[in-house]
Parts: sequence; structure tokens; C-alpha cells
Amino acid sequence: MGLFDFVKEAGEKIWDSVSSHDDAATKIQDHLQKLGIPGADKVQVSVDGDKATVSGEGLSQELKEKILVAVGNVAGISSVDDKVTTTPDTATATESKFYTVKSGDTLSGIAKQMYGDANQYNKIFEANKPMLSHPDKIYPGQSLRIPA
Repeated sequence: MGLFDFVKEAGEKIWDSVSSHDDAATKIQDHLQKLGIPGADKVQVSVDGDKATVSGEGLSQELKEKILVAVGNVAGISSVDDKVTTTPDTATATESKFYTVKSGDTLSGIAKQMYGDANQYNKIFEANKPMLSHPDKIYPGQSLRIPA
């Protein structure tokens, strides 16, 4: 658990600048449901300014990380406070690393940097589904899960 930083201007735009914090939280919850991330119904999201807090319990480490990244990759959110507890059998699971995409990055380039093998790009792609719809569709400022 902790605080994760994101690029505020990067990400999917799901509300306008005049949205209230309650409205923003509702839109993020709806966004998680639309993405179809299993377990998204087990978390609650609150928004205060550009900080989102995600709380809940009973998720695997992988699903928790996917939800945190999905929330952080919303335009207007610069940090996500992780208040999610994982299930006991996954509490000891290895946490993923996180990578912020830079201009010119590709999944294969990131895989080469992180794993030493560009052909491992699909591992990163699969770890970030459904936020990623295609391996070539990443953008600067986006945060990605990099599984161990």
C-alpha cells in the first residue's frame, strides 16, 4: 500500500474541468466497470483534487495493480493512494514494477530494457489488458505494470 504518482495531463479524459469530486469518483468507478477489470466492483474510489484514493479488499495483487494503474491513467489524476488489501494467499505475491512511457517508447523497447529481451513485450501487453487494446497503442505519460 502507498501512494503512486502519475502524469496528471496524460490518460483517458473521462470528465471535464468543472466536474465535482463526487462526480469524478463516480466517473472513475464507471470507467473501471467499462474496462471490465474483474474485482472492480470490490473497490471504492474517492477523489480530492488531483488525488484518487482506492480502497477495498479481497483482490489479488495483480487485480489490485491493474485497478490502481487504470485509475492513475485518467487525465486529471496525478496520484493514487492505495488502500486496497489483497487476499491472504496473494499478499506475498511479488509486486510488479511500474514504468512511465516516454516519447518514442515501444512495448518491445520497454521489454528489452526491463527483461533484457524485446520478445517479452507480450508479457507487458497482457499485464496491462484491458487498459491496452493493442501493443502499438501506448502514449507518453501512460503508466504500465511490468510484472516480475
